[in-house]
Amino acid sequence: MTHPSRQKMMDKAVAERELVREWLLPHMSKGRPKAFTKEQYRQLAAADLGSISKAAFDHSWISAIEESGRQDWYDPKPRRQETRQ
Repeated sequence: MTHPSRQKMMDKAVAERELVREWLLPHMSKGRPKAFTKEQYRQLAAADLGSISKAAFDHSWISAIEESGRQDWYDPKPRRQETRQ
């Protein structure tokens, strides 16, 4: 049997991962390009959803990629070429 305070923490972590996954899925919908880096998406999620843990975001990132079928999102976003003068 799980201690009530431990169960509460586990429930909170599951809810946080689900919230982030639901936030990510529309960004990963078919045809939408990956506009930002993973870290930038994490920052956007935190701005929209409030404080989220990096672990919850990382777990949700993988879950959303697998659910959406967008394995291309595992690849890093290409760096933009800087204009040199």
